[in-house]
Amino acid sequence: MAEAAVFNLIKTQNKPFGVQGLVDNLQTAGIKKAAVQKAVDALSDSGKITCKEFGKTKLYLLKQDGLEVLSKEDMEARKAEQKQLLEALQAAHKAAREAEAELRSWNNSMSVEEMRAKVAALTQQRDAQATKLSGLRSGAKLVSADERRAAEAGFRAAMEVWRKRRGVFRGIWDTISEGMEGKQSDLFEEIGVDTDEAAGVTYAELESRFLRAAARGVKRPRSIKQ
Repeated sequence: MAEAAVFNLIKTQNKPFGVQGLVDNLQTAGIKKAAVQKAVDALSDSGKITCKEFGKTKLYLLKQDGLEVLSKEDMEARKAEQKQLLEALQAAHKAAREAEAELRSWNNSMSVEEMRAKVAALTQQRDAQATKLSGLRSGAKLVSADERRAAEAGFRAAMEVWRKRRGVFRGIWDTISEGMEGKQSDLFEEIGVDTDEAAGVTYAELESRFLRAAARGVKRPRSIKQ
């Protein structure tokens, strides 16, 4: 079995093989290296193949005596056929890679259950947005009086904290900066102080906006202490 398989491979390929090359090509047949070595020795002794030695390396090839010599036309035809087969093989490999990529994309896609959950969530979101849009079109108030009062109270508290911290900083700064040379803005930039002006807001402007917005509400809130 091993001898026939080795001879068939050498005859079909018609190129030199080392023992390891034969073992690699016959791996699927389950033929071990010892069996391959025994087969090439027997084939060499019987004269079916030739052994060429290059130092410690031995190469085995089919004897070329009696082989059909192809004409130039036949050789060109064989080359053309080989080219077509190679192109077909490359196309098949490309199609296989594309199919594998598509399979991976499907495996990474959501399952049917996940898609149903996603659709349900999007439907719920759409319905909520539709309800909100309907309220806006009808002119209904979407913020309750309690929510408005809570927002106003939170804003007033934040503004009060802002006012106090500005006052504390100003008192400290006036004390430590007395006698310092240079522009105040340059000193602030050097030590990393963020001013209202640098942030593009002012206390008075925000208070004014708040009071104007509150005036359009149900009840005018008390003014914020400056």
